[in-house]
Amino acid sequence: MKTDLELIHRLVLEELAGVISDEDLAYLKKTIREDPEAFRVWEETRSILDTPDVKAFLEKPRPIDVIFNVTIRPKRNGFWGFSLSLVAVLVVSLCIYFFYPNPQNDPIAKSFNVKNIRLDLPGSDPVDLSEQQGDVKVNRFSLKNANKSLSVKADYASARLATLTVPPGKDYKLTLADGTDIWVNSATTLRFPITFLDGTRDVYLNGEAYLEVAKNTKPFIVHLQDASIKVLGTSFNVNTYNPNKIQVALVNGAIRMDMPNDSIKLTPGHQLTILPGKAAEVSTFDEETLLSWRKGEHIFHNTPLSEIMEVIPRWFGKTVVMDNPSKKSNRFTGIINRNKPVEESLELLKATNGLDYSIYGDTIHIK
Repeated sequence: MKTDLELIHRLVLEELAGVISDEDLAYLKKTIREDPEAFRVWEETRSILDTPDVKAFLEKPRPIDVIFNVTIRPKRNGFWGFSLSLVAVLVVSLCIYFFYPNPQNDPIAKSFNVKNIRLDLPGSDPVDLSEQQGDVKVNRFSLKNANKSLSVKADYASARLATLTVPPGKDYKLTLADGTDIWVNSATTLRFPITFLDGTRDVYLNGEAYLEVAKNTKPFIVHLQDASIKVLGTSFNVNTYNPNKIQVALVNGAIRMDMPNDSIKLTPGHQLTILPGKAAEVSTFDEETLLSWRKGEHIFHNTPLSEIMEVIPRWFGKTVVMDNPSKKSNRFTGIINRNKPVEESLELLKATNGLDYSIYGDTIHIK
């Protein structure tokens, strides 16, 4: 049975407010131990709300009729319970303020350059990794950030989740606490624990990454939108750019892909493609072509122009408009280099496909 994450979020708020019942607290603790998604909700909510400002808010005296204004709500498994109006205050006031801040009133949002690589640490301000190089100390976290490579350590044992955001046109390497190396492609977010304290090593990926998982008795699990990958020690590439298409390519070792209705093991040299409404497909792949992005290149072999136009926004941070949709089926063989101006790639397309283009600001028109 799928966990009610909305309920988990509400119970975390009640826990912070100090009004959670013993029954609910036991349920919350059990669920976050067993369900990674529930743990994620618990972790994120506490990292935002378990702060001095919020604690001060809770400690302020309030009129007795407000504190004891009880509302009845349905509970799981047919039970009924109550929540104090203080929790409602938390839900309405704090969630609006902390989860949906007005960027114009948020100095962090105004000062942070969204085009740079960003690290969000639990309970801390965002770190601009493009600006802060070398050894960096952020609260109780120690960062080593140099040559497009990052490692993070905490001064205390913590499984709290951090988020690495790599914007279009960038790529980055992250070394986890267990020694696992992850190369993160552009337009990708990766959520990971500072240290691994539980029986598994869990990370959460949206985008594309290449992983070299350190061997360990604890299984390593990569959580995707509707699937997960379980490994012990191996190297593989994951691509989830298209929400309706998941591709996992195994370079060496062994992995198991767990899906809602199926589980498939991969052997080296094979990739798994998952499309909605279709059976998962296993095929071979060319390692040089698939992993060319790690060198800042994207190799295409007889690839439709429509697919190439999906890469350019991620790699160069520009919007692509196809003025002539009939050109989408044109095919292309060649290399696009992320480290060179986008005009070079467009000129190559123009020379080999007879296409024309124009650039207005951050928008590319393909004619």
